[in-house]
Amino acid sequence: MYYLKAFINSFYNFNWLSNQKNEGKKAANYIVLFILMISFVSAIFLTNVVPVKLRDLRSEILKSVPEFTANIQDNNLVVTDLEQPYVFEDDELILRIDTTVSSTDFDFDEFVNGKSQDIIYFTSSSLYSYDGPSKITNITTYTDLPNKTFDKNFILEKSDQFLANKNMFFWTFLLMSFVGFSVFKLLNLLLVSLFILLINKKEEITFKQIYTLGLFALTGPSILILILKAFNYNVSFLYSILLIIILSIILNRKLNTDKVANDTNVMKVDSNT
Repeated sequence: MYYLKAFINSFYNFNWLSNQKNEGKKAANYIVLFILMISFVSAIFLTNVVPVKLRDLRSEILKSVPEFTANIQDNNLVVTDLEQPYVFEDDELILRIDTTVSSTDFDFDEFVNGKSQDIIYFTSSSLYSYDGPSKITNITTYTDLPNKTFDKNFILEKSDQFLANKNMFFWTFLLMSFVGFSVFKLLNLLLVSLFILLINKKEEITFKQIYTLGLFALTGPSILILILKAFNYNVSFLYSILLIIILSIILNRKLNTDKVANDTNVMKVDSNT
């Protein structure tokens, strides 16, 4: 019940938030539950969105691919009924099939030089994949693949089976979301807490207390950012800015409350004397 109240209060109740500065253990438990909750929601959302997008991408690629027959024999790939080199290219992807050459016949690094798209390149001996944004290349050989013949319909059937596996997508996205949210939010809060500490260095508050407050205060910004991303809106540094504003408001209210309390005590002492 405490954590449900904490979730609700963390959106708007600055007085409640300011009183949590020494609740480090509760804050640690809360952030684990909160990250697990938003990871669960994100996993459900991605499980319903990503397979659809992948299916659309597959259809976009395959609709321009003519019928073909591919044969893996003794660790080599041979594609027939397809004019080679076959090339499909758009703004995001380059697909190239040329099984008339092997990995020793050309320089893949030279081929991708200057290209920003993702690249998939089939040769007779290897499959090359290149991630445009990260510039990372992966090379996979056919060594562990059994001798097999397949065609366009085979790819459609197998990809349908893969894309229909919602359990796999859900647990994969749940793990990725939990790890990603944990690393980002905790490290981001570390930097924000250091910033808050520096601008309040003359006040009587510790880094640990600021960080504890932040573990509760990040609820609102996190939910808002998730909603914006669901609608494909992205505002740079909005999460950090909101977190800084909320922590500043909490600390300012606390300091003002302490000042009023001290002034009241002083007045009481003066009146007694």
